[in-house]
Amino acid sequence: MKKTIAVLSMVLFVVGNALFAQENAVKPAAETVGEAVVVAEPIMVPTTAVLHFEARSRRAEGDKVGKSVSELLFVNLLEGGNIDLVERAELDKALDELHLSAVGMASSESQVKLGQIIGAKILITGSVFDAGEKHYLVAKIIGVETSRVKGCSVSGTSDYLDLVPELAQKVRTTLETDFEKLLPKKATVFSVADRLADVKGAGRKVYLDVKESIQQAVPDPASDIALKKLLLALDFQVVNVRSEADFAIVCEAIASQAGQYHKFSSAEARVELSVYRVKENKLLSVGARKETMAGATYVIAAKDAINQATLKLAADVLKKMK
Repeated sequence: MKKTIAVLSMVLFVVGNALFAQENAVKPAAETVGEAVVVAEPIMVPTTAVLHFEARSRRAEGDKVGKSVSELLFVNLLEGGNIDLVERAELDKALDELHLSAVGMASSESQVKLGQIIGAKILITGSVFDAGEKHYLVAKIIGVETSRVKGCSVSGTSDYLDLVPELAQKVRTTLETDFEKLLPKKATVFSVADRLADVKGAGRKVYLDVKESIQQAVPDPASDIALKKLLLALDFQVVNVRSEADFAIVCEAIASQAGQYHKFSSAEARVELSVYRVKENKLLSVGARKETMAGATYVIAAKDAINQATLKLAADVLKKMK
């Protein structure tokens, strides 16, 4: 009798441990804080473009397989819903405008130009080749503005296209865990002021003419606030009358919806800045920049995108105000 009870106790112990392990295995995104269970928020990956893969094997039938791999990878990534992907038609149009090939894109300059046109922060490209009896798919995940690269690969004896779902999962994991390492740090008033250390305001006066629209009635334009903070940090004075100013900065900013992903709203912003010397009414510098950001609401995303575009552009345009 005692032996039977001991055996039953052992069975219950093993089964109990198995059930406990199973219960914890199916809840990887939940974390217990005190008595509350907190579910991790989904991660929103910045705007990403999938370029054609280069075929480096006779068995890959030229570039046909490389193109098919990239298109299937795009579809697999799209199904997850948390990656802001550039549409294929928009990507092809941008490549045509730049007279660039969708394969390779080895030049960092061409990567930056493409990223600026389509608003992409990350490019995915790669290659398809054979080694012995195995097929290989290799993906390169490139930060447009930093040229930093992350890589992942899969291999097997099955067809190239059969390997794509596994590659897509690896790419998705890399994007979700490491995308911040591929991006430059966010611009701040202090970081931009450091870059403009040679620009001494010395109390000189600046007039701001800012027009901003995010297609909603929202007070406190993001561009206006960012520029005022930056000018004050550089020791300029901001005045309300153009004729009293040494410089005039004309800013036009606009943002629009760029998609909805899980709990995130994405916004694309374009900012244009022109700097004039008021006395001669002389144009000193001009520039434009696009930024795409995601946030809890569209308004937050739009303001963040405009703020980043304004600060990053100002770092270049305001250099003429020495």
